[in-house]
Amino acid sequence: MQTGFDIDSLLRFTPPGYLCERCYALLVDVGRVVCPVYGVQYIATDRYPMPDEYLRAKGLDLHYKDLIEHSQALARIARKTRESVMSPYGQYTPYPPIRALFEALQNAEKFVHFTTYGISVLILGALKLTAQRVDVRGIVSGIKHDMVLREITEYHDEAPRLKLQVFPNDSPHFPHQKIVVIDGLLAFKGSANLTDFAWRKAAQGREVIEPVTDVNEVIDLHNRYFSPVWAHTRSDERIVMI
Repeated sequence: MQTGFDIDSLLRFTPPGYLCERCYALLVDVGRVVCPVYGVQYIATDRYPMPDEYLRAKGLDLHYKDLIEHSQALARIARKTRESVMSPYGQYTPYPPIRALFEALQNAEKFVHFTTYGISVLILGALKLTAQRVDVRGIVSGIKHDMVLREITEYHDEAPRLKLQVFPNDSPHFPHQKIVVIDGLLAFKGSANLTDFAWRKAAQGREVIEPVTDVNEVIDLHNRYFSPVWAHTRSDERIVMI
């Protein structure tokens, strides 16, 4: 028996509408003039008295062609991921976590943000492909192979919309979080680095990858673990909206 759907729940659906220009925090309410994550202050001008029009002009708005349809597509990916579990006989369903990642990247409409300790050439290639369509920003630490480092530091013209911040292995403050956020609507969290080896281990129950579809939790994960680290090198805390 199918459960009913209460349309009142749509009133509680408050997805993010904008990204902060400095730290790319997910913002639901831009009536305020101070970013709640990084503390950047947006200074009103005659041209832009409020941040919403300014952020829209900068291409930092998150308005989708069809928000409900897009959310449903991402939710289906999350559901198939949750249902993909090992049987008692060691057989696996044909929807491993790495497939979920690839499909989520393929469905991204606005952005992909991530943090990881370690990344593989295969996953980096998937991100470069995604960056042909949407902005991809990532925080990477724990790089142990010259081939991966070369892929990150060279060949920028292959994917200009891929922006990475790389922490050296000897940095005392390198991040160790592992999250992937798609459009502020879907997130993957867990113990797996962004490597094909780790995501394939998750299909065997040897790494943890959990899809998150509660939008409030997605926003919290993003603004807690991605935005503050992304903005760590920024010093300008005032933006005059001109």
